[in-house]
Amino acid sequence: MLLVALPILTGLASLVLILVLTPLAERVNLLDQPDHRKRHQTPVPMVGGLAIYLVVLSAMMVIDPPDKLSWLMLSASIIVAVGALDDAFGLGVKTRFAVQVLASVLMVAGGGFWVQSLGLKFGGLDSIAPWLGIAFTVFAVVGLTNGFNMIDGIDGLASGHMLVGLGSVCLTLYLTRGQVHQLELLIILMSAVFAFWLVNLSLTPLKRVFLGDAGSLLLGFVMAWTLIYYTQKPVALLHPMVALWCVTVPVFDTLVVIARRVKNKRSPFSPDRNHLHHLFVDMGMKPGSALGLILGLSILVNAFGIWMTYALSPLASLIAYGLFLIGFGYGMLHPSIERQLALKLRLID
Repeated sequence: MLLVALPILTGLASLVLILVLTPLAERVNLLDQPDHRKRHQTPVPMVGGLAIYLVVLSAMMVIDPPDKLSWLMLSASIIVAVGALDDAFGLGVKTRFAVQVLASVLMVAGGGFWVQSLGLKFGGLDSIAPWLGIAFTVFAVVGLTNGFNMIDGIDGLASGHMLVGLGSVCLTLYLTRGQVHQLELLIILMSAVFAFWLVNLSLTPLKRVFLGDAGSLLLGFVMAWTLIYYTQKPVALLHPMVALWCVTVPVFDTLVVIARRVKNKRSPFSPDRNHLHHLFVDMGMKPGSALGLILGLSILVNAFGIWMTYALSPLASLIAYGLFLIGFGYGMLHPSIERQLALKLRLID
């Protein structure tokens, strides 16, 4: 009965918070203004992330989670606060990165989680030295946090990838362990995100809202620590390779876009329309169709990679991951695609 009531109550709470926060957005300048890169015609409130955060925070106060997970909400609170300030006033890249590193270090120190093993029986990757593991953890968390922020370019995409990633975790836990550890918390998080997803896609009577930087950074940060929590000691219920496959498409898209920007001697964090979803939309595909195609692809890739990890071997899974990345990178950075992008950016005639 609880598993039925919990997602309903959480989803309703998210919708109520979105309804309450939306009129407040104009007063505190939490509005996404239209520009040449964006397709919306009027300012859109950026309160989706705040609603998700408040619902999850309230729920964790009620169900009294383990102390280690309480550190996650503390560090996530820092991410949300700075993200909201960035939405309202705009902050420099260095400031945002410094805060994300601080929040990640706080989680490592307080929660006691970091990447201790990659689960591979060669090259010493089955056990990583603490100093190297902590450094890699901070790098990976900050990277995925910003990756979710960078892919948040069409309605439903960042939140959709969050749902796909969390769904992959839940299904893999159930199939390999027979149960889902901390199921209630995962249900709360997924329900809050799903409620926003519906509003963001205008599938409810509520006014459409965006995640904002506060929301997209929150999703990336929580997704990163969720994967670390389930794949590393002391929990370690999933093979570490699963963490890679649960966020394959967002990571690949982010890496390729950064590579293209660096190749073209631009800042890795300069905004543009070179993401996978932008390419599909600019080729004439409707945003909803692009969303469905990308999320569908993400589900298939995740399932294939996780199946390989358990059915074949972690090494075969890692090799497949590398080949997929090379293939994706080659397709996205192919000279013909580069020329099309250059024409759209008016870099060439």
